[in-house]
Amino acid sequence: MKTKIFALLAIASVALIPSLSAAGEADTCKGCHNGSVAPAVDALKAKFKTADELVAGAKASKNDMMKPMQSNDAKLKAAAAEIYK
Repeated sequence: MKTKIFALLAIASVALIPSLSAAGEADTCKGCHNGSVAPAVDALKAKFKTADELVAGAKASKNDMMKPMQSNDAKLKAAAAEIYK
């Protein structure tokens, strides 16, 4: 019985630990902005000199993959601030 309880606690711990870490907003972007799917972060920093320019560029993007992000102004600003810190 004790081993079953221990096993359940171990499984529950493994399942819950990833939810305890908070990824930065820019980490969400890195899934696509890796240089092969979309321009890498370094290329974006070269193209847009400030965080505000990056947010404006993201909002003006015609790429359909950016549509979900364009409506979330706070997330765009947080990601830009993290990239330019």
